[in-house]
Amino acid sequence: MKHLFFVAAAVAAGGVWALCGCANTADYTKFITEKRSEIYLYGDDGVELKVYCVSREQPYAADGICGDMCDRVEIFAKFDTAPAEVTISLEGYEGVMNYGAVEANFTAAYTAPPFRADGVDIRLNCDGEIKDCRALNVGGKGVITCEQAVICASQYDAQLFTSLTRGKSFAGEIYVRLLYDDGCYYYVGVCDRDKNITAYLLDGGTGKVITTKKSDN
Repeated sequence: MKHLFFVAAAVAAGGVWALCGCANTADYTKFITEKRSEIYLYGDDGVELKVYCVSREQPYAADGICGDMCDRVEIFAKFDTAPAEVTISLEGYEGVMNYGAVEANFTAAYTAPPFRADGVDIRLNCDGEIKDCRALNVGGKGVITCEQAVICASQYDAQLFTSLTRGKSFAGEIYVRLLYDDGCYYYVGVCDRDKNITAYLLDGGTGKVITTKKSDN
């Protein structure tokens, strides 16, 4: 995760979340156009699995304008020894995983709401060999929600959020993604109508902003 930002500072424990109220008139959580709310992980027997529950506008465009959202489950699998073909069965979904040479992993995606579970059972068929796995939810108790992460970011950088606020409207769109790297974090990105993005990295438990980064179009 450190590659996402220039610097990752240490996070002090404390009652940071209690300070993360939203005093502006706009409800910024209504302007989320990408939300990764759950991550499920498995690693053993020569295979690593990542399962993301995501809501994202369709069609996707980083233009500062909110569109209609669609729920998706995205699956990534990496093997010590890559099989020729992989099929996956997960929570009623069955399909063939596609190999990507750049990342050297297999991927699949389908339309479905978030699981809201402690874990999900996965069956892989790798060239005829069956692997049964249980991927565990890395979030849950002690981790704030995507919506709470947005509120914390708006409190931290009230000047930016206020500058894009028009009464109860917001001249931009917000991306919020749960991240995991030996602990939970949140990426919150604000894209304005000029396609400039201001990003924040937050501690997933306290909502404290660790660092920021601005990308101008």
